[in-house]
Amino acid sequence: MKKSISFVILVILFTGMYTALQAQNKGKGKKGGKKGKTEQAKDTTAAPQQRPAEVKAPAPRNPDEGLDTATNIAIDTLVVDTTISNDYTLENSRPVDGFYKQTMLKGAKPFAFPKVNKNNIKFYKRIWRDIDLTDSVNRIFATPGETLMQLIMDAIRTNRLIPYADEGFKSQLNYRKVMKIFTDSAIVPTYDSVTGEQTGTRTVFNEFNADSVTKMEIKEDIFFDKTRGRVITQIIGLAPVRKLKSSTGEFIAEQHPFWLYFPQCRNLFAAKEVIDPQRDIYNESYDDLFIQRNFKTTIVKESNPADLRIKDKYPSDEQKQKREAERIEREINNYKLKMWRY
Repeated sequence: MKKSISFVILVILFTGMYTALQAQNKGKGKKGGKKGKTEQAKDTTAAPQQRPAEVKAPAPRNPDEGLDTATNIAIDTLVVDTTISNDYTLENSRPVDGFYKQTMLKGAKPFAFPKVNKNNIKFYKRIWRDIDLTDSVNRIFATPGETLMQLIMDAIRTNRLIPYADEGFKSQLNYRKVMKIFTDSAIVPTYDSVTGEQTGTRTVFNEFNADSVTKMEIKEDIFFDKTRGRVITQIIGLAPVRKLKSSTGEFIAEQHPFWLYFPQCRNLFAAKEVIDPQRDIYNESYDDLFIQRNFKTTIVKESNPADLRIKDKYPSDEQKQKREAERIEREINNYKLKMWRY
């Protein structure tokens, strides 16, 4: 009996002590919490913190809306930079229309021909040839804006070339006379501004256009040089060919406005570069083209006692004119071949 009473008393004592310890721990926790809130309040008043922005969930979009159909990229993800940089320097170099303008032949001189002793020459014949500038092979002479004819006319105007009235190079011309020859005139009717009736006619002069010259003619000598043992073809003269037309526009005849002595042209031609990518022609001059005969021609005349051109022999038959030109060309080639036949 005494033992059970003692046990009960011990249990009560332990229970009371446990309850007191629990109550003490709760009191410390509340004080610490108040202190933390006070420190947090002080920090808030000292420097208020910026609350993070709320991030809204993106609204559902249509799969095909706002997409670039070419690249399938969302348009609103692309940002355009609208700022303009002030750090910009204007390029002050002189404009050049293509690399081909930068010629390396400025001041170039033509190579001299070997001196020929007239006593060692066996003359064969003289030939006249037409260079059709409308032919695709010869278009290099008629490059728009840089035609051979424009180069010649500029040289005549600046007294770097002497034009001659005849192919014997005896009568000289000047730029004013050459331009007068090239000036086209046409008679056009005049009308009354009120009634609209024709009152008369007047003469209209057209300005010369270098691009209108579509044919050049060369005069050359073909001879055998016994010293060098070879057949030489040497260009003597060069002339533009102009078509004469009536007031109604009908073709009348062909005219040579002037002749140029080719040896005098060589200094001018050697300093002018020409380029033809289709024929793989680079860093060559007009002088190179003529000396190397890098062009296509048609024989229009050979030396003869009557001084007749091929079209004068066969005025109305173009097929006979063509066959006659081919015959002369064939004779020249056969002559060259026979020189080395033993």
